[in-house]
Amino acid sequence: MVARHSLVGLAISAALALVAADAQAQLRYRLKVLSFGVPVGEEEFFNPAAINNLGAVAGTGYREGDEWYDLNAIAHVALGKTAVPLLGAEAFTESQAYGINDRNQIVGSYRLPDTGDRVPYLYQGGHYRNLRVEDTKGDDFATDVNASGQAVGRANGRAFLFDGVRSRYIDVPGAVSSQALALNDHGSVVGSATFNAPGGDYEDRAFVYDGREVRLLSSPPNSQPAQVVTINNPGQMATIAYNPDDNATRSFIYEADGQVTQIASLATPPGEREVTTVTGLNNRGWAVGRSVGSNCTESTCFEAFLWRDGKTVSLNDLLVPWQAKRWHLSDAVAINDRGQITGRASFDFLAFDTYVLTPVPEPQGWALLLAGLGLVGMVARPRQHRPVP
Repeated sequence: MVARHSLVGLAISAALALVAADAQAQLRYRLKVLSFGVPVGEEEFFNPAAINNLGAVAGTGYREGDEWYDLNAIAHVALGKTAVPLLGAEAFTESQAYGINDRNQIVGSYRLPDTGDRVPYLYQGGHYRNLRVEDTKGDDFATDVNASGQAVGRANGRAFLFDGVRSRYIDVPGAVSSQALALNDHGSVVGSATFNAPGGDYEDRAFVYDGREVRLLSSPPNSQPAQVVTINNPGQMATIAYNPDDNATRSFIYEADGQVTQIASLATPPGEREVTTVTGLNNRGWAVGRSVGSNCTESTCFEAFLWRDGKTVSLNDLLVPWQAKRWHLSDAVAINDRGQITGRASFDFLAFDTYVLTPVPEPQGWALLLAGLGLVGMVARPRQHRPVP
């Protein structure tokens, strides 16, 4: 009996050790390069915009045109290791992809050969749905799509919401123009609106729309009006604001209850102004972006950051050691609920590539944990004694 209890204790200790090791290992990331196909010209690149919970990345690829100075924008998606054009993209003079959901529905804009106008679209399986509210021309686009296929963007100079059946404008009282930038799975929308200001100027204000009314966001202390970036399912909003007093650009998280938390910048080198720009926020409250940091290269002092549990950390410090020696992560643009991150980085400080970061260890670590817990069950199970004949 004593021996069995000892084994139970050892198994539990091993399982807890695996939990602790896995929790610490989540602070490390492994980098995977997204291939842009072949051949690739010297000036060609893939610019990621969004990543879903399956690890698929949507963005825009830029290919060399007929002239050396031409770069053609083509909407791409990477469902594995290679980014490929959306089916049917060859019918457009240019196209962009800005958002993707877990159904691999993609939103963005395309331009037809016979017009200079951009059309907002919802794409799935080779089919493009025009999301315009009315049949008018304009420089229009769709920026985000949620889990149920609702989408937002700008049409005819106004913010719009596609509810899965039809598109309609979001009325922002008093605004000269507006655009919707993101929405969550509950249908809450955030965006930007332009208003007339004294002296003939214009002022941009961030807004949130809950399906019934529009509310303007307040400005952070000593800052100009906030620029909203995105909103998650708990109702947190990621924003950027400029402070003219110290010439600094900072990022903030607006909680659903109105509380505002600043995302701390990385250590700013002497002589550099503070710039921290948030670009992505997941449903766990983790944010990513780029900040001026001390790990400068010959071309930039920007570093990709992860904001988690109230702390800002350079993603360069979280790379697994053998990759940290060769890569510099200059920006991060999006993060999914698994903690995967996409952005742009330079290899040996020369060539830029698009990356996907994945937390390590992989799920195998949890498989070991479950195996350990299974051992606990086996050891703890009492022996069946056979009756004595």
